[in-house]
This record gives sequence, structure tokens and C-alpha cells, in this order.
Amino acid sequence: MSRSKWLEAILIPLVSLGLAWLWRPQDPFVTGAAFPWLWFAPMLVALRYGVTQGLAGGFLILAVWVLAHAVGVEAVVRSDFPRDYFFGGGLLIVLCGEFSDIWRDRFLRMEEANLYVTERLSRLTKRHLLLNLSHDRLEQEMLARPGSLRDALASLRDLVVKSASPKNTLPGVDALLNLLEKYVKIESAAIYAAEEKNGRVILGPMAGSLGEPQALDLDDALFQLAIEERKLVHIAQQEVSYERQSRQLIVVPLIASDDSLVGVLTVSSMPFFSLNVENLQMMSVMLAYYADHILNASDISVCQKVLPAMPGAYAEELARMLRMYKKAGISSQIVVMSFAGPARERIPAQLLRIKRGLDLYWQKDVDGNPVIAVLMPFASPSGLGGFLHRINEWLKIQFDGDFDSLQINLRRIDFAREDPLKALSEVMGS
Repeated sequence: MSRSKWLEAILIPLVSLGLAWLWRPQDPFVTGAAFPWLWFAPMLVALRYGVTQGLAGGFLILAVWVLAHAVGVEAVVRSDFPRDYFFGGGLLIVLCGEFSDIWRDRFLRMEEANLYVTERLSRLTKRHLLLNLSHDRLEQEMLARPGSLRDALASLRDLVVKSASPKNTLPGVDALLNLLEKYVKIESAAIYAAEEKNGRVILGPMAGSLGEPQALDLDDALFQLAIEERKLVHIAQQEVSYERQSRQLIVVPLIASDDSLVGVLTVSSMPFFSLNVENLQMMSVMLAYYADHILNASDISVCQKVLPAMPGAYAEELARMLRMYKKAGISSQIVVMSFAGPARERIPAQLLRIKRGLDLYWQKDVDGNPVIAVLMPFASPSGLGGFLHRINEWLKIQFDGDFDSLQINLRRIDFAREDPLKALSEVMGS
């Protein structure tokens, strides 16, 4: 891409000069026309690639004029150096290039924000399906399966975050396999670490196993189909013909929300009646949920190392916002509210009921007073001001007071101005 844009920055002005020379040999730089048409070439380059490439095209036109004057081209020698012509053209290139740079940067920021929203929607969809499936299954098998699937996944998430694993291995695989055994009734299975490099899948060592699974071969037909379609495949689906040779019943690639491959699950044995749509859907969602936490585990562990009491969901979102700020410069806000007045117990309880859907709340007692840290993804300082204004108006209606009269202390944390982890540890760490 870098080489092609410089090639265009040189060729477009040269081609335009050649056409102008053929069209008006007596005035090849079109300096005598009512409009400097030749400057359209570097202007288009500047609009497409920015100031630097546009000015390169403009300097190329200037260099050709100087060369033609030195060689003694009659159409150039007989005229004086057109200062206004070149100055105006250069100014036009700079303006167009600045316009291009500004809007390219805005487009990049919008693209990063859209990517984040798409990933979050994917995670919410998977979790919603997981909750529906767990609700139905818990209703049918409450006695056989004590506890909820959501609690089990929360434990699995904590295990992934806290496990220290060597490179190319997956943390918490034994707990994951036990969970699959309980809810999907698999009998023998294995999980392999895997990654993609240059379009090829590199299969790592076996990270964990259940029962006595069959070894996975790279030329296994079911494995190749799963990698090709990037989803769960099983021996009973229509796409799998009788000619496919496989020692596995189910192969599932562990793909995170950013479409990266982190591992592969193979199931070699399970009861016949357990191979149904509900179980396969549950298996897909659980493994995608696990892969997402593998992707974010290192960042989450950093947050929870600084603040061990931070909830997992809050740490996950905070880590994602920190990564988004470092990658694309998209800032977020945190406001910490400390309640010290007579109504310090009632206000937080009611405040949690009116929270916005995108914001995350973390409540903790610090020095005997309730404290709530509100994480506002992608919020600007003005957006934080509007949020505080709405809360202040709500306090006037519900409690006949404001932040000052109700003794609510505020601590604003802007990702662009300070380290949010350090700031949170100062107010929430005691």
C-alpha cells in the first residue's frame, strides 16, 4: 500500500503533464488559462493520501518546470516564473491534504468504535442464547444439576483469569471439560491449543482431556471442515458425507469475538441421544464464551491485580476500554460517587435501578461509606457532565437535595488525562 500510493503520487501528475503538453504545447503548464487545471492532479492525490503525497506531486510539477527552463523549452523560457501559480497550487494541496488527514482520522476512530460495538453485540447475543439454554435445561434437570450454569461459567471465567499458563497452552481446560461433561454429557474429549499464521492452522499440544479421546490428525476430514467453516461440525450433519474419514464425533474451533482461533475441541465419545441441537448450541456458546475470556484474560488479570475486589465483568470492560484507548485514542470516563450523608444507604440502592444500559457500576464500602464507580464507555467530558446533571436533577426530585447537600463526593477520571487504574486504586483500594 505504501509503495503504490507513492507510485500514484508520481504517475498522476506526470500523466497530467503529458496530456497538457499534448493539448497545449505552447502553454504546457496551462498558466494562461482562466483556471489552473493542471493542479487537479496533485489535488486528487492529496485528497486520497494526504498532505505529504500531494506536496510530492506539486513539487514534481515545479521540478518539471525548472528542468524545462534549464533545457530551454521555448514555451517555458519565454515566460517569467509564475509565482502566484505555484503558490496558489501549493496552498490548494495543503488545504485538501489537511481535509483528507482529518477525515481519515475520524473514519478510523469511527471504524474502531463500530468494531467494538459489533464485538459487544456478538458477546451479548452469545450470552443471551446461553442464558436461554441454561434456563430451559435447569428447569428440566434441577435435581441432577445443582447450581446454575451462569454460576459455573463465572467460576470458569475466574479460573481463566487467575490461571498462570505457559505459552501455547489454555488455562482452565479441565474445569471446562468437566462443565461440558455435566451439561452436554460428553464422555471422552480433548482440547488442543491452536493458532493461525499466514492462513495456516498450527495445532499445538493437547491442553486437557476427558476419558480416553482419539488423537486428532491434521488431515482429519471433520477437523478440516470445522476450520474451513469456522464453526462446530459433527458427524450427523448433512454436509458431512459418508466418504469423510474421521475418528471424531464433534470438532469445534474455539474462536473469540475478534475472529481469532485459540484452540480446538474434539469429542470422541458421547451418548447417542445427547447429540441433539440443544446440546450442540450450548457447546458452541460455552466454548465461544471461554475463548473470549482467553483473549482478554491477561488484561483482566492486570486490572484485578491492582484492585482484587473488582468484579470480573467490570474488570473485563475496563480492560477493553483501556485497550481501545491505547489502540485508537477513544477515551472513556469514570465517575466515583462516595455517599457520606444520612441517606447514604438509600441513595445507592435506588441509583442502581436507574442505570443506563451501556454503563457498568461497581459498588463497594470504603471506610464505612458506600462508594459507586460508574464506568462510561466512549463518554466525553461533556457526556459525563450531562450524566452528572441528570443525576443531580434526580436527587432533587427523589431526595430533595443535590450532591453538596446530600454529602456526595465526586471523583472524575478521564482516560485521556490520567491512568484510570491508578486513580481507582486511590479511591476504591482502601
